[in-house]
Order: sequence, then structure tokens, then C-alpha cells
Amino acid sequence: MSTTNVKSTTKTDETYMQEKREQEEKNKNRDRLTYDTEVIKKITAIATMKADGILGMSGSFFSSIKETFGGDEDITKGISADVGEKQAAIDLEVYVEYGKEIPKIYQSIKREVAENIKTMTGLELVEFNMNVADVFTREEFKDGNGTKNRTNSDRVE
Repeated sequence: MSTTNVKSTTKTDETYMQEKREQEEKNKNRDRLTYDTEVIKKITAIATMKADGILGMSGSFFSSIKETFGGDEDITKGISADVGEKQAAIDLEVYVEYGKEIPKIYQSIKREVAENIKTMTGLELVEFNMNVADVFTREEFKDGNGTKNRTNSDRVE
């Protein structure tokens, strides 16, 4: 009979320890800091607007000096983001000023965006893709005279 008591007590101890582990896991998962995708997109937009040679974002028409966000303009147009608990991935589509060095602009924006996201949120930028939607002279862009003559081609990789 004493053997049965010991087994019963041991089973109760095991059950108690299992319940305790489950409760600790639940408590650990309660504390969480997350960021809305729009926050990451806005950080990206502000960092991108600072770059020399960026005229605007696809779907947006901002001036390089614009500091206020009170208008109807959505500064995050042309930006998409995937945001997790530890990492972020960004895709953006931009209009570049004719004559500027696009690879240097890309590196500058990537560095600025990564630093701002890391500093402000603690998230690591794990992927950054920038598509140049068009190239304009500053005058063309200001006048709105840029044209979008695109053809799809499968001649190049």
C-alpha cells in the first residue's frame, strides 16, 4: 500500500511541475512589443526622403523638403513592409533624379533605413529591395511631365 501512495504522490508532483511549466510559458508569451506595418513604412519613408537624388515614391509626389505630414498625401505610398517580432523586410519603389548614381543612392537609403529601424524599434532589417520606377530630371518631375512608357521584355535576366 505504501508503494501506491508514493506513485500517487510522484504523479501529483509531475502534474504540478507540468502545470507550472505551462503557466510560465503562458506568462512569457504575454509580454510582447509589436509594431504596426505602417510604423515601419513611415520610418522608411522619412529616411528615404532625406536621400539626395530621390524625387519621390511611386504613387506619391512629395518634395524633398516637405517636413509636415498634415496634408492628404500618404508618404508611405510605394513602400511595402513585412514586420515580425525581431525582423523587418522592406520593398520600395522610387523615382530617381536623372544623372545621379543609383547604386550609391540605394546603399545610402538602405543604411539609413536599417539604422533608423534598429534605433527606433530594435528590429533588424533583413531584406531591402528598391525598385527604380522611373528617372526624371528635377524639372520634369516638378512639372509632372514625366511619362510612363514601359514595355515588358523577357530578353534580359
